[in-house]
Amino acid sequence: MMKTLKTILLPTNICESCMHAFNLGAVLAERFRATLVILHVIDAPAADIEARLQRLLGKEAWGHLLDGRQADARNSLIGKKTANRLIRDAMDHFCTLSGIAENAAGRHAREIVVTNGNVVEDILYYSKTFNCELILLGARRGDMVETELGPTVNAVLRKSQIPVLLAPSPPGQTGIC
Repeated sequence: MMKTLKTILLPTNICESCMHAFNLGAVLAERFRATLVILHVIDAPAADIEARLQRLLGKEAWGHLLDGRQADARNSLIGKKTANRLIRDAMDHFCTLSGIAENAAGRHAREIVVTNGNVVEDILYYSKTFNCELILLGARRGDMVETELGPTVNAVLRKSQIPVLLAPSPPGQTGIC
């Protein structure tokens, strides 16, 4: 007997090669009447680099530098909206265009999560938090050559306790992540 899917986790870095995975996720969510959890992780800087810079500049100067850089980048790129809100709004709009309504046919059809942290750790964490039965990852066609997968895909495949489905981008579409 085939197990039904109730919740599917779709991590995305919002690149072209993830669009095929998103479309597949929408089809699977509709077919199984499952909730599609869309996750975007804003990767945190490597802890060792941050620690070295803090030692070099001093903790207070490092904090001021980060605050200033983030505010400058945010204001120049997206005005007064935070990056998390902008990403959430964009994914929400794409879900609507793809027919994944927030409450489709009397069920919760989607959840959008934008977080800051470690990509692999957050994928595994949210797969457990939402009791997902499947992780659906998009992959560039170049990542699928023989046994050469990207570091994120490799780590998720090694560490996940639930099935992971890879959705390669269509032929001719390489995408730059």
